[in-house]
Amino acid sequence: MVALICVVATFFFIRWNFSNAIASRLDLKRPESKLVIDWLIGLGPSDPQTHYSAAALFEKTFDPGDLARSLSEYETAAALAPNNYLMWLNVSRARNLNGDTEGSEAAIKRASELAPNYAAVQWAYGNLLIREGKTDDGFKLAAKAAETNSDFARSAVVLALQIFDGDLAQVRTSLGDSEAINAALATSLIGQEREDDAVESWAKLPDQAKTTRYKKLGEDLAQKLLSAKKFRLAARVVSDLAPEGTEKPVVGQVVNGSFESGIKLRGAGPFEWQIAEGAEPQVGQSDVHKRSGQYGLFLLFNSFDSSHFRTVSQTVAVIPGAEYEFEGFYRSDLKTPAALKLEIADAATTGTIVSTPPFALAGDWTTLKVKFTVPAGSDGIIIRLAREGCGGPACRITGRLSFDDLSIKRL
Repeated sequence: MVALICVVATFFFIRWNFSNAIASRLDLKRPESKLVIDWLIGLGPSDPQTHYSAAALFEKTFDPGDLARSLSEYETAAALAPNNYLMWLNVSRARNLNGDTEGSEAAIKRASELAPNYAAVQWAYGNLLIREGKTDDGFKLAAKAAETNSDFARSAVVLALQIFDGDLAQVRTSLGDSEAINAALATSLIGQEREDDAVESWAKLPDQAKTTRYKKLGEDLAQKLLSAKKFRLAARVVSDLAPEGTEKPVVGQVVNGSFESGIKLRGAGPFEWQIAEGAEPQVGQSDVHKRSGQYGLFLLFNSFDSSHFRTVSQTVAVIPGAEYEFEGFYRSDLKTPAALKLEIADAATTGTIVSTPPFALAGDWTTLKVKFTVPAGSDGIIIRLAREGCGGPACRITGRLSFDDLSIKRL
């Protein structure tokens, strides 16, 4: 008798699994698929998964008749598995697609009773309430879903910004001020070109989280701020991402102006010294050619080709319209018909604001000073090595050039 029961149970188990496996692979674009589905349901009429697979397939056609059939199959699946919250989630969605708002809410309530702490249920229920105009209760549920699922956080923020016409105070009142919400706000607001609000949301994140789980968000945010020519905001984000013990960008200050920190030939940060690609001149730190500290910047030229010139530059965040004074020190024994100098350029347009006099022969450390005013519409400058006077293909430059203790101060 026991053996017979096992055989029968195995038979039905095989039938149900067979019908479910085939149903999940059917394509309703093929005309015979609906007949196959009906046959499979006949094989496993009490198997909720077969009805569920059939419902999902009928839903994909978006044919009005098939939508009704899809709803029927979802409801059958839920009736056969009444304690499975996923079944009720899909019943709620299918009823909504068929215009049954009350039935949709009843199904999602059942799913919420079965899985009250599941983010997918909280989001679906909250979204339904928001669509019904019950925004307070709806956003409370959406905020709960956002705490454990970043996708729901992004969706909740986008929806709240739309409903409240971009009013950030109302969004925070409805969704709260959680870490997940602020991260999602930073992403959404920078996409809407609301740079100040995006950085405000970024600033609310925990400091340690900024350099770990939100590091990619910070890097993307900084890049978009740089692209938007928002250098002060970008410097704030880059400073938050900088490892402990490293020099961080500060508005109105040259980073590593004394060249005591390492100089990166590749992969430098946006507010660090940038060394252009190329072989000439050779560029690096020097513990011999220095004015103070342990190191200075040393450039060795030995070229006769005008195309062999790579520049050294740094972007600095500054106050729009403010007056500054640049100061630095150099030594040079260059031999060249060209004029080499440092330029202060507008980082927004790259146009030159002011230049230092050309470097003269200087065996001792010589002071460079120049005053400049930042354009009113810009908050970034570029300090860069520039060359003039080489119009043809040949431009002889040989010798050494050293820099140290470069700085700016506001006047």
